[in-house]
Amino acid sequence: MHDDWGTDMEAIEDARRDADLEQAAMEREGNRLAALRARGICTHSSGVAYRDPPVYPEQDGLLPRQSRCTEGTAGCTRVFNSDEEWVAAQEAL
Repeated sequence: MHDDWGTDMEAIEDARRDADLEQAAMEREGNRLAALRARGICTHSSGVAYRDPPVYPEQDGLLPRQSRCTEGTAGCTRVFNSDEEWVAAQEAL
């Protein structure tokens, strides 16, 4: 077996660069969401889903497949009828 130190180091540097790019993208997204919240726009980043029996008070009244926003920005308690509806609301921001 032959070790290729140069190829190994290149792979390590590529992985580090990819991780740095991913971290920078996550930081930009976090800053964008924080700016929305600062303007009073809910980003629906926290919620509870239907459960029978309910564990949290916010689950009361939910039907199967429904979820409720619990982020609380500007008093948001929006009910979503499906996971797809929840994701669409987040992606629309």
